[in-house]
Amino acid sequence: MLAAGLLITAGAAQAQCKSFAKNKCVPGLAPYKFNETFNGAQLSPGDEAEVALTFYSGQEYRVMVCSQAILGEVNWKLVDENNKIVFESLAPEPKTHFDLKAASTTQLRCVVWVPARAKTEYVHLGCVAIMVGFKE
Repeated sequence: MLAAGLLITAGAAQAQCKSFAKNKCVPGLAPYKFNETFNGAQLSPGDEAEVALTFYSGQEYRVMVCSQAILGEVNWKLVDENNKIVFESLAPEPKTHFDLKAASTTQLRCVVWVPARAKTEYVHLGCVAIMVGFKE
């Protein structure tokens, strides 16, 4: 029974994260069109997540990382298959998005991490969404 409760809670958190991304993040992709692929997770300070993203030759893209304010600044970077950093956004000078035009079809990894904070008795979870838009 406990496992079922945890699954329902995890499902509800994922639904809340999708709703956050749709309502708060998608508008930030303009003038790019959202590719309709949701990449998001509930993270807390000290957590890291990554997702592989494919970019097709000749297409223009905007990659955006959007997070709930409770997390503070979220760091992120795009790296290639050799772990070479293509783009990086670090606090205290965060950048919400990166625009690129793919010269050839390529795959990049988007790595997102929430900087650790001083220990408190409360663990703050927040949604972090990795959004990709393209120009039509």
